[in-house]
Amino acid sequence: MASTTVTPGRTVRKVQPIPQTRNRLELALWMFMRYSGLALVFLALSHFWMQHVLIGTHEIEFAGTQLRWGITGQPVTVEQLIWRAYYAVMLILAVAHGINGVRQVAYDYFGHRPATYKGLMYVVVAIAALISLGGILALFMGAAASGGEAALR
Repeated sequence: MASTTVTPGRTVRKVQPIPQTRNRLELALWMFMRYSGLALVFLALSHFWMQHVLIGTHEIEFAGTQLRWGITGQPVTVEQLIWRAYYAVMLILAVAHGINGVRQVAYDYFGHRPATYKGLMYVVVAIAALISLGGILALFMGAAASGGEAALR
């Protein structure tokens, strides 16, 4: 707040507007962290509730995964598409939330060295893209009809 003196003993204050955020991307990414974190809490808790309360940890079997994800090469039902979308949203939100967190921490440590920061971020994004692509492919390709039971034996 700036102040000017018009007459001796009397101060007039001018109210100046708060300056706009110079970097709107940082504000958007900050908001994304808050909202994606909130969404991930609900997604993770619903996943935990489904797997550990409804099904039970001792009752989780590969057949249940095949039922939810579908079998490779078979027609996909609407229910399976909903489950796949649920897990895809959880995967994409978790990876994006994690990348944004790593970006913020990396900037704290390497922000004064732009080349190192930029190179590190390229590596982080490449690894996250590979993980996401692998997860999405696994979700939308379905489960192998005989692969799960053979792996358990």
